Amino acid sequence: METSGTVEAERKFEADPSTPLPDLHEIDGIGTVGEPANHSLEAIYFDTRHLALAARGITLRRRTGGTDAGWHLKLPLGPGKRTEIHAPLGAADTVPVELMDRVLAYTRGHAVAAVATLTTERISYALYGQGGERLADFVDDYVRAHVTVGEPRELEWREWEVEVAAHDGTDDALLDSLTAQLTDAGATPSERTSKLATALGESWPALKGTGGESFTKGGTAVVPVRNYLADQVADLLLQDAHVRLGRDDAVHQMRSLIRRIRSVLHSYRKLFEPAPVKDLESGLKSLAKTLGRYRDAEVLHARLGNRLDELPGKLVLGPLHQELDQRMAVRANTAMASIKNRLNSPRYFRLLDELEALIDAPPVSPLGAAPAGETTAKLVNKAAKRLVKRHNAAVGAAVGPQRDTAFHEVRKSAKKLRFAAAAVESVHGKRAAKVEDAAHKVQSILGEHQDSVMAGAELLKLGSAQGVSSGAFTYGVLHAMERTAADTAQEDYLRHSRKALKLRLKK
Repeated sequence: METSGTVEAERKFEADPSTPLPDLHEIDGIGTVGEPANHSLEAIYFDTRHLALAARGITLRRRTGGTDAGWHLKLPLGPGKRTEIHAPLGAADTVPVELMDRVLAYTRGHAVAAVATLTTERISYALYGQGGERLADFVDDYVRAHVTVGEPRELEWREWEVEVAAHDGTDDALLDSLTAQLTDAGATPSERTSKLATALGESWPALKGTGGESFTKGGTAVVPVRNYLADQVADLLLQDAHVRLGRDDAVHQMRSLIRRIRSVLHSYRKLFEPAPVKDLESGLKSLAKTLGRYRDAEVLHARLGNRLDELPGKLVLGPLHQELDQRMAVRANTAMASIKNRLNSPRYFRLLDELEALIDAPPVSPLGAAPAGETTAKLVNKAAKRLVKRHNAAVGAAVGPQRDTAFHEVRKSAKKLRFAAAAVESVHGKRAAKVEDAAHKVQSILGEHQDSVMAGAELLKLGSAQGVSSGAFTYGVLHAMERTAADTAQEDYLRHSRKALKLRLKK
């Protein structure tokens, strides 16, 4: 079953049954108005019993009639904009798997069923520009709703809607202009977010993720950190769908978000009561480990494959590409099966619940209620001092595995410093951005070092497994290449680490 997606940009208006239509010909920029087109639509809306999708501004429906019959999933994209994913009609009571995969991070194992049925008598008008191009569509809807969630009820209303026809960066200005002119003509911009919101009325849930406060100078330390975490968790929920749908690089992106969240929680744990943060760190670490098995296989496969490609053909002894592909495919498939099991587990859904609970109602400690400037600067500078300590340990370590491990610890400290600085950029501005950039550079250089170390360890295993076969020679050559790459990365780090080791935030 194929799905397709579009971005819709629209505005809604309230209209009494007796309100006359505005004179669409009089709107600036409109050259002609198309003949009215009549449609009878029926839409069945699906959600959990607790309206988990509605609480996040998500709409899932099956609509018949009109020009776009099928399943529609609408995901928030910004004020007045949503991404709309379409799937064929299929069965009336079974949500397509491709759409359910996109919302499982929000429904979290709870059953999805019909919560309302809306029938709409629609009259639509195409609005064309002076050159004949289609600019927008104006629709006049008479709606009847039958609500089945909570206390069953029936209601009717009328509304207008304007949706731009193309999305080329000018849609916001066009919508603003149309809204202003329709308002001047007597229309009332609607506060309704959707037809379903109107139908559910007082049952409509409060939107999740909207309880934060903007940081202002002199604000408390927990506010910018909470806001940063809220953004990362929102991205995590979106990335969940990409992993389920098998999108390229999705596991890597999800793992990175989890590590970022965990790192920020660790760096700023003193701003919160300890128990919930400790539990979240443990859950996030375990989840990142599950994702990491697949990601490590992915990185290793690509790296060793590229190394084989770099060798002259006469040095590649045996069908090593095929052997590598087979070995890594088994490893990746096993790891992906573990990921899918984890993402469908009650344990994972509880973790998401706990993350949102911390963001919606942060368990703030006395330090979290202290002024942000000095408090967050101290915590970022503490992470910077930890980086210096790890650097000194790595430089003083004996050459070999001990030194490699020490530089990996430096990389992890640089990553924590990077995310700690990023979380408070709203407080410390360009200074925090400089710390973030310098730490990111260190992290990237030592990431190359760690990839080489991991590849070298894998090559030793492969060479040993080959015994006295011809392939062992090739693996030995590749191991030497990786050792050289690791040593080069260490030297590169020592040349570029000075800035990151010195930067601090002003208290």
